[in-house]
Amino acid sequence: MNIKQFESNLENVKKLTPQIFKDTMQLSVPFFMLHKKIYDDGEDLILKEFNINQSELDVLFSLYYEGGDDFTMSPTQLYDLMVFSSGGMTKLLKKLENKKFIIRIENKLDKRSNLVQITQLGIEITLKALKDILSFEDEYFSKLNKNEQTIFKKLIYKMLD
Repeated sequence: MNIKQFESNLENVKKLTPQIFKDTMQLSVPFFMLHKKIYDDGEDLILKEFNINQSELDVLFSLYYEGGDDFTMSPTQLYDLMVFSSGGMTKLLKKLENKKFIIRIENKLDKRSNLVQITQLGIEITLKALKDILSFEDEYFSKLNKNEQTIFKKLIYKMLD
């Protein structure tokens, strides 16, 4: 949806359902549109370049950045961190294992379960994908000068507080 179409749709909401319309829609809807565009375009990039989706990359990020010195976590830690169901995480881990991005290793503290560890190939993919995604995001935010970026960040932080 382009900006003119968005503004036209918003005017229709205002005209047809004034009891629903809020001025904040002029902020929230474009914000969500921007988030969706960045997310979708980023996912297309990593899918095309690395044959992984955002959820798979999130698991690899979690293992790399949260998995300690040995880049290892339990499946429970992963699905708690990522707010995934146990079944959803199991499917995701199987896909990553088939791609050789992770391995399952014995849990010495609990013989009933295995741990998940990122492989060297997984680390390489994670770092390359992160570099590409950050370059991609730089393109979006380069439309704002440094001062505007600082203000944008402060405003977002203010809303998140």
